[in-house]
Amino acid sequence: MKNFWCEVDLDKIQHNVDLIKGLSNKKKFMAVLKGNAYGLGIEKIAEFLEDKVDYFAVADLTEARRINTEKEILLLSPLVSKEDFAVDMENLIYTVDNEELLESLDKEKTYKIHIYVDTGMSRMGIKLENLDKVIENINSNFKNIIIDGIYSHLHNTKDVKYTLKQIESFKKVTLKYKDSIQNIHLLNSSGLLKEDVRKAVDFTNLVRCGNVIYGYDGFSVGFKKVYSFKAKAVNKHKVKKGSFVGYSLAYKAKRNMTIGVLGFGNIEHFGFSKDVKHNVFYDLLKVIYNHIKFRPVIFKGNTGVKILGRPNMNVTLIDFDNFSMEDVFTVDISPILADSAIEKVYKREINE
Repeated sequence: MKNFWCEVDLDKIQHNVDLIKGLSNKKKFMAVLKGNAYGLGIEKIAEFLEDKVDYFAVADLTEARRINTEKEILLLSPLVSKEDFAVDMENLIYTVDNEELLESLDKEKTYKIHIYVDTGMSRMGIKLENLDKVIENINSNFKNIIIDGIYSHLHNTKDVKYTLKQIESFKKVTLKYKDSIQNIHLLNSSGLLKEDVRKAVDFTNLVRCGNVIYGYDGFSVGFKKVYSFKAKAVNKHKVKKGSFVGYSLAYKAKRNMTIGVLGFGNIEHFGFSKDVKHNVFYDLLKVIYNHIKFRPVIFKGNTGVKILGRPNMNVTLIDFDNFSMEDVFTVDISPILADSAIEKVYKREINE
């Protein structure tokens, strides 16, 4: 037994959802579930959000099929291909991000789409100057296509001046469609956190967020981290002073001590980094720095726990003195990087 799991606090997700709605001035809310709900389990997160959001958004068709929902699901640019349009899912909204795609569609089948326009990211998208022509083409020649939305992506919100110019460019070409197209959306997680950006997108009517739902960002304005990786020791044993511990003789016991074995390692993307060759001076400085400054990534409460040597493929060894087999440790790993197969435990203390 690995004794290793990811704990997801649904009450904190509820808190974050409420905060998103407040900051966005109660715009319609599209919850982004791409990347297996940012590593937290798309099925359970979608189930919890079902009655709290207006739409879902995913990266690809495989993710859409994993969601059991009556909500409409937007397939986000840039992973929408012409093959996806052959799928028979009544609640799918497709993104059209290039003009050539239109010509490959079945004119006997009805599609609901959002048009993605390129506002500077150059990843995909209809050029701003071509949007009117594309919409006119669809309305005139594709009676089977329902244009339900127009959107783009705020890709550099650290630069507010740049982002405000991006928003203004988007506004110039979309404002005329505000009354005829149901959803105009641009505001994402990083944009939501900046007051100037929120004010600038007042002409839009939908907010599209992922990161802040799960607490990857936004702590300064009240968002909460919703996940925590937990572990209990799988095994323990005693070693004598002077004994080497782990691969490559990386750690030498400075005293008689107890070693704890935790059931996770590189395969869960913990402690994994590619070895980079540096000069001797750099390596010496690194050794000195790590010796002087202990930077824990495993904790028991507020106490940092010492890792002995390097994490292995599937185990990590720790200094287990003063701990017991019943102790629960918190482990600093990002769900986005971690193995998606790690067990998820969803908790809720507040009754709806």
